[in-house]
Amino acid sequence: MNTFRLLMSMGFCAGLAACSSAQLARDEGADLMASGQYEAGLARIQEGLRENPRDTELHLALTSGRARAVTALLSQADMSRTQRDFASARLTYGRVLSIEPNNRRAQDALRQLDHLRSLDEKLELARGDLRRGDIYAADRQVKQILELDPNNEGALELQSNVRLVQSRNVIPYPQLRTRLDKPVTLEFRDANLKTIFEVLSQVAGLNFIFDKDLRPDMKATIFVRDVRIEDAVELLLQQNQLHQKVVNENTLLIYPDSPQKLKDYQELVMRTFYLTSIDANTALNMVKTMLKTRDVFVDERLNTLTMRDTGDAIRMAEKLLQSQDQSNPEVVLEVEVMEVATQRILDLGLQWPNTFGVVNSDGSAVTLLDQLKGIDSSRISISPSPQAKINAQDNDINTLASPVIRVSNREQARIHIGQRVPIISATSVPSTQGPVITESVTYLDVGLKLEVQPTVHLNNEVAIKIALEVSNATPLEPTRQGTIPVQVDTRNAQTTLRLHDGETQILAGLMRNDHGATGNKIPGLGDIPGLGRLFGSNKDTVGKSELVLSITPRVVRNLPYQSPSDMEFTTGTETSMHIQAPNRELESSVQPQRLDRPVASTNVEVSVGKP
Repeated sequence: MNTFRLLMSMGFCAGLAACSSAQLARDEGADLMASGQYEAGLARIQEGLRENPRDTELHLALTSGRARAVTALLSQADMSRTQRDFASARLTYGRVLSIEPNNRRAQDALRQLDHLRSLDEKLELARGDLRRGDIYAADRQVKQILELDPNNEGALELQSNVRLVQSRNVIPYPQLRTRLDKPVTLEFRDANLKTIFEVLSQVAGLNFIFDKDLRPDMKATIFVRDVRIEDAVELLLQQNQLHQKVVNENTLLIYPDSPQKLKDYQELVMRTFYLTSIDANTALNMVKTMLKTRDVFVDERLNTLTMRDTGDAIRMAEKLLQSQDQSNPEVVLEVEVMEVATQRILDLGLQWPNTFGVVNSDGSAVTLLDQLKGIDSSRISISPSPQAKINAQDNDINTLASPVIRVSNREQARIHIGQRVPIISATSVPSTQGPVITESVTYLDVGLKLEVQPTVHLNNEVAIKIALEVSNATPLEPTRQGTIPVQVDTRNAQTTLRLHDGETQILAGLMRNDHGATGNKIPGLGDIPGLGRLFGSNKDTVGKSELVLSITPRVVRNLPYQSPSDMEFTTGTETSMHIQAPNRELESSVQPQRLDRPVASTNVEVSVGKP
């Protein structure tokens, strides 16, 4: 009975101790988390769980504590990011992942912060695109920056500049365009031109001013139905070789199409294009050839082109340079050149002496007959000493060169791995004191020489011209004049192939087979079949080598995709060059009050002369 009471007391004390330790872990963990030390608080609760793994309250405290810590840290990190304190935000998001490694929100935020590091680089690229006239690329870069950092001052400023450039392609006077867009029906035969413009003035509510040199007796014939007033005015101007100039929102100036009047009325624009890939002189030739622009200046130091022409010509030049000023495609060529050589040597047989002689006591050869006196075994020499040869050698040699070359489109790259062998040549020049011999040294490149020239196509296929040469040089005996000739053994291959991006092509089959046999035997006895090996030795050498080339192209940069609207646009006629106005959909989005269907009250039917 006393023993039972003792056990009960010990269990009760242990339970009280466990409860007190679990309560202590919860309290200390809660205090640490309340002070912002989330990691330490959670670690304290986990320590209590290790001591009391079945404590339900500790499990609940750990789960709820993690949720509160993640919520608080995410709010803190978002606030730091909003305040553009990216370092603190990165640190706080990292704390979230230390508590909850699979938190998707923190992972996405860290990836966005990694993108924010490259914002300055993106901003510089966008500025460069805008300087060279690539408005679409600049606008795309700016939008990507603002998606990550909506308050980026540099991107906001650049966005306003992009909008300013884009506004050049939008009709400058929307009110005037709205009036010119009304439909009209005209029927005039040999009518006075000014009378027709007076009718258009009443219908459209526009003012037409005529140049003083415009002939008052000009006649025009026009029969059109349900056409826009703008098109009708354009037909009348083309028919009578006239031009127009917008004075203000409701006034057009009509003047003759003459060089002097064009100089007087036509507005000119000056624009500088910063070129990155195309040469400025090449761009100059293109602008002069395609746009007939005369006022063009090239700065070769900055690679810029400045032109002064009409707004239409400037926008055409912008589109031309945008399509031509592209980075040259580049490709990385992974090349492996292997020379696999195999050599087998078999040296088998007995080597017998082939020299017999008499020597003096000091080992020198006998030269006088009186020295032959007193010949004994110590003065008789034989050479070489008899020996048995049993030798077989196998040599496998792999010579590997694996260069990685980055080459621009249509450029040639060369690789030389080997030696420059000196070749000495002697020249004899006669003189009164005898011939004078002078030597000169030239160098010959031997070893591995590889030349490649890739052509990158738009479908990421690469056409490669390959020239491979493997050579070695062996000096020969000098000539009488002192010239040292060199024997060059070479193997080369030239081909052109076309591969996909990442496709590997192996070129093999450049083989060389060598077979040599040497023998040292006793005459007569060494020729006995079967027993000849006992009276001599034979050495057989068999060599084989093969050259293998493996090449893999990887396209690093190709020409970007360009929409057909950028590569094709109308330019007017040969005498009147102008770029096409924005399409109807754009006009509708800019001017919602435009009339899309004919209005009966604006139709004008006038007949002049005989019907």
